[in-house]
Amino acid sequence: MITTLIRSLGLTMFLMLSGAALSAVTASAATYYMDSVSGNDANAGTEANTAWKSLAKINALTAQPGDKILLKRGGSWTGTLSPKGSGTASAPIVMDNYGTGNLPLINGNGNEATVYLYNQQYWDINNLEITNSNGTSSRRNGIYVVNEDAGTLKHIHLVGNNIHDVAGNNVKDGNGSSGIKVRTIAGKVKSNYQDILIDGNTVGPRVDRTGIDINTDYWCRPDSGCGGTNNWYPSSNVMISNNYVTDVGGDGIVPMGTQGAVVQYNTVNGFNMRSGSPNAGIWAWNADNTVIQYNESFNGHSTQDGQGFDVDYGQTGTLVQYNYSHDNDGGFILICQSGSAKNDSGIVRYNISQNDKARVFQLAGPTTNTQVYNNTIYLPQGSTTSPIYVNSWDGYTKSISFMNNIWMLQGAGNWQDLSKIGNFTFNYNTIAGVHSSGEPADANKLTSNPLLADAGSGQSRNAVDGYKLVSGSSSIGSGAVIANNGGKDYYGNGVSSTSTPNRGAYNGAGVSGPANLMINGGFEQATLTPWSNWNTASVVSGSSNSGGYAVQLSGGPGSAEQLVYLEPNSTYTFTGYVKTADVSQPVRMGVKNYGGAEQYSVVSNSSYTKATITFTTGSSNSTAVVYIYKPSGSAKGYGDDFTITKN
Repeated sequence: MITTLIRSLGLTMFLMLSGAALSAVTASAATYYMDSVSGNDANAGTEANTAWKSLAKINALTAQPGDKILLKRGGSWTGTLSPKGSGTASAPIVMDNYGTGNLPLINGNGNEATVYLYNQQYWDINNLEITNSNGTSSRRNGIYVVNEDAGTLKHIHLVGNNIHDVAGNNVKDGNGSSGIKVRTIAGKVKSNYQDILIDGNTVGPRVDRTGIDINTDYWCRPDSGCGGTNNWYPSSNVMISNNYVTDVGGDGIVPMGTQGAVVQYNTVNGFNMRSGSPNAGIWAWNADNTVIQYNESFNGHSTQDGQGFDVDYGQTGTLVQYNYSHDNDGGFILICQSGSAKNDSGIVRYNISQNDKARVFQLAGPTTNTQVYNNTIYLPQGSTTSPIYVNSWDGYTKSISFMNNIWMLQGAGNWQDLSKIGNFTFNYNTIAGVHSSGEPADANKLTSNPLLADAGSGQSRNAVDGYKLVSGSSSIGSGAVIANNGGKDYYGNGVSSTSTPNRGAYNGAGVSGPANLMINGGFEQATLTPWSNWNTASVVSGSSNSGGYAVQLSGGPGSAEQLVYLEPNSTYTFTGYVKTADVSQPVRMGVKNYGGAEQYSVVSNSSYTKATITFTTGSSNSTAVVYIYKPSGSAKGYGDDFTITKN
């Protein structure tokens, strides 16, 4: 009893002392204000009306745990912002803004960094506008965080910053230029980071060369192809999320030398813009158990890589899931390895690829045990993209499986060198549309139209309902059960570990209504593709029946046509909305080359009028051509919201 009482009193005293200590830290924390217009370095700096003015003043500060450094909105500074000091787990140092108006702007003016932390930890850097431009390019960064001989540093949180116009060089190495860079430099003490959060930042436009970059000099291990002394010392608890990266010279987002990093809910729009070297949208290197999910990557330039995503070498267990890739010059994903390195047990599942170019999947080098399943791939009419492209990098793929995937191919190039793969499993896939050279055998292949609700209509990661399956699709409930399948599909529907799943990225019940077999029938992709133009057709904003775009025929004769893939001996309904600027110059909507006589409807109204044509394909006809046509005259004609549905 006495012992218990003593222990109780001791605990009470400990909590009282701890609380007093915490209160003391909180009480001693200061807030420092920066005002580039009305501030004065002779001021106290601790109130908004006694703000400091220059970066030199704040750079001379050694901040204490719990301190805040606030820059006034609407202000601007030139040079490097590099305050000293570290926070603690209970009292990080916060750099943010105050006031109203535009974010406070700091231009690094060609220095190595605009915002710089060196061997510091427990920092939150939030809501700043950052550039680094002086009319020339050199090695430079927006935010640059460095660990050199400091052991394990913790809690670097970079949130809500706007970083653009970083005129870096495009040298591809660990010490290259970046919008945001967290770097560990080799020295006498093995060092890394724990708890990196990079969230909600905008990086770009005009950032060279990498958007967001985490890298380390402690990278040498056999997995990365390094034959020297093993010094691999990865950073952990790394989260890169909710960032928008655009118009970067090289790579979009790359964690390197990490363990269990998560890269999610990011958008990369426009990468590999200027570097002239191999780059991809989102990928990891020399990093184990990376999770890359819920991202959108598009507008990648160049076929020097140029893929939206990449499972690169020096890794085990990379997981790429629930992502949307589209319109990348290099394709959807690269899975690669040099001969002396390692790329093992990667998984690529529940992703959607639309209009990616060059090659959907590129397999390069002797990678092992990769699983690719339940992805949905769409290629438009006229595409020459290779669905799978295999090439050697010190050897060919050793083992990979493709299961339960849907390829909807309005156009396609060859399936390239799949016979070079050592152990290749290809089963329960749907390949519909074009069947090009090299297409692999599949004991359970489906070639019937999978009845995607509206293929080619994807607008963003959260606007891809066109890749759901319509009721009656042969791809519903016809896949193979895969162990450890993640438990849910792209859309959040459950995936059973025992019941037969759908093929493709959608595992829900069939959606109601017939599938629209037209591609880009509403022109909301702001492009004519896959329609073809004869003389006068173009896509214009406004003048639409719904949405923001329509097809315009600027005069006659002129037309827009689309080849659609159908089934023989089947009846379809073709609908659309058509109008003319001059009622004396009608516009036609029609169908031909389907195995029956050409049919068309004539519209002479100046407001949108719905036209409908029903037709039945011939016994050996699996395509038709639909069109909007203006025979003559200088008045404009318009069309919008075209659909083809199977009766």
